[in-house]
Amino acid sequence: MNLRLLLVSVLLTACGISFGQVLDNTPPRDNFYEKVNFRDREPRPYVNVRDADVYQKWRVWRMIDFRAKMNQYLYYPIEPVQDRVSLMSLILKGMEDGTIIAYDAITDDFTKQLTFEEFMKQNTSEREIQKEDLDNPGEYITTKETTSFRRENVKMIRLKEDWFIDKQRSVRDIRILGMAPVIQQFDETTNEFKGNQTLFWLYYDQIRPELAKTESFNRHNSAMRPSYDDVFNDYRFFESYITKMDNQQDRIVQSYAQGLDIMREAEKMKEVLFLMEHDLWEF
Repeated sequence: MNLRLLLVSVLLTACGISFGQVLDNTPPRDNFYEKVNFRDREPRPYVNVRDADVYQKWRVWRMIDFRAKMNQYLYYPIEPVQDRVSLMSLILKGMEDGTIIAYDAITDDFTKQLTFEEFMKQNTSEREIQKEDLDNPGEYITTKETTSFRRENVKMIRLKEDWFIDKQRSVRDIRILGMAPVIQQFDETTNEFKGNQTLFWLYYDQIRPELAKTESFNRHNSAMRPSYDDVFNDYRFFESYITKMDNQQDRIVQSYAQGLDIMREAEKMKEVLFLMEHDLWEF
């Protein structure tokens, strides 16, 4: 009997199986310390503001272009790398997992929810193309080419926010209401620019928990990485330009300005917001 057990043990050892060793597929920690600060981090609570305390308010829409040097940390890495994830990768994963709710881009009023499956279906297209049959030169066959959504095509993001004067605290404050990824559209044949397309809207307060526990990149110190909620809500560490402010006709700047006049108009709106706070302290 003991001889049989010995033979079985030898055979199992030869096959790479050992009774004293349990194989573990968990990869080792890619760091010299355990990072725990962000796992359970929650967004900082807002200061309560009453209706009676809002002395003045402007609603502002602005565009953040990831191609600007200051904003590139929001775009990269395109695919998650170690403990780094881009803003768009975070949003798409949250939509797929159900932790982030998206709203249809028809309006920015957050009225109609959009599931991850619906979004992917809307942004997947098929077209027929003619290819030469390699077995029969001179003859062509019709095939279908499928184009799926690619996160690297999202190079801008739109913000919807309120700028207001809180007379109770005597401060100018900002509250982000919504966030919307934007892609550029080009003609398939001429490659001519057709305009920007808003993919969907996210209600900022709903996505803050996910943003708060996800680190953004810090080019100066990897040990002190702020959360995505920090860079948008607290530090406002991004470069942007205004595309619309509250107005009687509800027009965007591009509907009545062209070329450099768009940026000049955006600067005028920026000046209005600056004077809103400046005039508060003028005696």
